Amino acid sequence: MMGSCAPFVLMLAVWGCLGMRGGLVYGHGLTRRGDDIPGPDNFIRHRYPSGTVVTFGDHLYIDGGELYQQVNGSETNGTQSGQNYLSYAVNSTLSLNLNESWTNETVIFRSIPKTAPLLDQQIYWSDPSNGAGALYTWGGMAAGSGSPPANEQWLFNADGTGGGAWSQITQRDFRDFSGLAQTVGAAFAQSSHVGYALGGQATSKTDSSIQKEYPGYALTGLVSYDFQTGQWNNASTVPYYEGFGTSLNARAEYVPFGPNGLLLFLGGAEAPFDANDKNIVQCNWNSLMITDPVTGEWYRQATSGARPPTIERACSVGVQGPNNTYEIFIYGGTSDQIEGTSESVHILSLPGFVFFDAQSPGTQRADHACTVVGNGKRQMLSYGGVDGGPGLRNPTTTPDPWKQGLGIYDMSETKWVDSYDPNATDYESPAAVTDWYAQGGMDTVSWCNDELKGLFINSSAIAYGAGNSSSTDSSAEGSHLRKTGIIVGCTVGGILFITITSAFVFFVMRWRRRRHQSTMTDTFNEYRPEPWPKDSPRMRSTTPGTMVSTPTPVQPIEISGTAREELPAEDVDWTYELPVPTPRLRPELPDRKYST
Repeated sequence: MMGSCAPFVLMLAVWGCLGMRGGLVYGHGLTRRGDDIPGPDNFIRHRYPSGTVVTFGDHLYIDGGELYQQVNGSETNGTQSGQNYLSYAVNSTLSLNLNESWTNETVIFRSIPKTAPLLDQQIYWSDPSNGAGALYTWGGMAAGSGSPPANEQWLFNADGTGGGAWSQITQRDFRDFSGLAQTVGAAFAQSSHVGYALGGQATSKTDSSIQKEYPGYALTGLVSYDFQTGQWNNASTVPYYEGFGTSLNARAEYVPFGPNGLLLFLGGAEAPFDANDKNIVQCNWNSLMITDPVTGEWYRQATSGARPPTIERACSVGVQGPNNTYEIFIYGGTSDQIEGTSESVHILSLPGFVFFDAQSPGTQRADHACTVVGNGKRQMLSYGGVDGGPGLRNPTTTPDPWKQGLGIYDMSETKWVDSYDPNATDYESPAAVTDWYAQGGMDTVSWCNDELKGLFINSSAIAYGAGNSSSTDSSAEGSHLRKTGIIVGCTVGGILFITITSAFVFFVMRWRRRRHQSTMTDTFNEYRPEPWPKDSPRMRSTTPGTMVSTPTPVQPIEISGTAREELPAEDVDWTYELPVPTPRLRPELPDRKYST
C-alpha cells in the first residue's frame, strides 16, 4: 500500500512545492501591485518620476518610474546589507490632495489603476485646459528587463477628484508619428497648447529595431505636438544647438517673454550620434540655448553670477516674479564636475540671466521631479529620485532621507520647510534677486543681439525686481526721493501742458473767427444782389457796373399807372422794364453757396 502511494505522495509534495513557489511569485506580483503606496516606513526610493509630477486643480499626480521598498521592515528583493535594492515598475498612477496641509509622513496617497504601459523616463505634457486636466505621454523605455514598448501615445484624463482614466490616442497622421524615434532623456516642456521635446537617446530598451544598449544613439531635433490638432513636427537642431544638435538629460522651461514665449534649455550633456561613455560631455552654464518655437530662431545668451556645476538629470520649476522677473529654481542632478549627486539649489533670474546659489542644500538626488504647488505659488515640491555616482549608471541606492520621497521648498525664503501649506502667501523674488536688480544689475547684461534683447525687454521704462524693500536704508530713501521727484515732475508737467494747450486753442479760435468775418465781407462784396425778375435772364456780374448776358432782350414792359422810364443806357447792354403787376420785388443772389 505504501509502495503504491509513494509516487502519489511524492507528486503531491512536488506539486505543493511548486504551488508554494508559484504562490510566492504570483503573490509577490500581487503584493507589488498592491504596494505602490508602501507608506513612510517601507518606502525606500522612487526613481524616474521625472517630469511626471503635475498639478491639476487641488490634486497632484505622479506617474511612471520604478519603486524601491521594504515589506514589513525588510528589503524587497534586496541585499541584506541594505545598500542595494531591486526595483519594479510602478503599476498605478498616484495622486495626493493639495487642498489641505500635510507633512511627508502624514500625507495620504491615492492609487489609480493604470492601463497604459509601465515605462521609465517618458515624455509628459500637461494640458490643464482639457477638462479637469490631461496628461499626454510618449516615448520612454522598458523597466528592468522588459521588452521595448510599442510606439504609442497615451492620455490620462483627470476627473477633478484625484482620480482619472488612461486611454490610447489614435493618431491623425500615423505616417508622421511612426517616423519619430522613441526617446528617453529628452528635455521637454509645453506652452498652453503645444508640447516640445529636445533630443534624447534611442537604445535597445526604447526600440526593438535597435540593438545598441545604453547610451545608444544621441538624437537631434525639436519634436512638437499640438494638443488641439494632434499634429506632430520635428524641426532640425543640427545647425543651431550646441556642437552636435543633440541633448541628453537636460531640462527645458517655457518662459513668458516675447509674443510667442521662449524655450530655455538647462544643463544636460551632448554627444555625437554614436554616443558612448567617453564622448558624452556635460554642458556648462556659461551660456544658455534659447529658441522661439514659432519663428524657429535660436539664440545663445551669456550668463553671469554663481553658476551651478555641470549637471544632468536635475529637476527645475519656473515662477513669475511680482516685478517683471521670472525665476527658475534648479535642484539636484548628477555631476561629473563634482563626481557625484548634487544637493544644491540654484536660481536663474530672467531677464538678467544671472545665477544665484540659494545656499540651502537639500539632500543628494537625481532622476527626481519637481513642481510648483500651493495657491501662492511660492512652494516647490520635490518627489523621488536616487543618489549615486556620476551618470547614475550603477547607483548605490540608499533609503531616502525624506519620508515617502517628499520635500517642500519655500522659494521666497529659499529654505526647506517641514510641511506643505496650501494657503502660503504669494511668491516674491528672493532678497538676493531683488537686490541685484535694485543695484543696477540689468546694466551689466551682455546681450547676444538686439533681437533677443527686444524679446525680453520691450520698454526701457520697465523696472525689474523693485517691489521688495531695498537691502539698505539709503537705497530705500533714494527710491522714495525718486518717487517724490516723479510725482512733482508729473504735476508740473501736467499744469504746463494744460496751459500751453489752452493758449493754443484760444489763438486758433480767435484766428478762425477773424478769418471767417473777413471771408463773409469779401463774399458779399463780390456777389452783390441784382434786382432782376425771376423769369428774366440771369446776369453775371464780372466787375462793378458791368453786366453780361447772351439771351436776346425782350420788349420793354410798361408798369400800369406809372410814368414810363428807362434804365440808364450806359450801365447795361440792354434795357429791361419791370413786369406788370409786381407788388413786391424780390432780388435774387447768383447761383453760389455762401459761407456762413
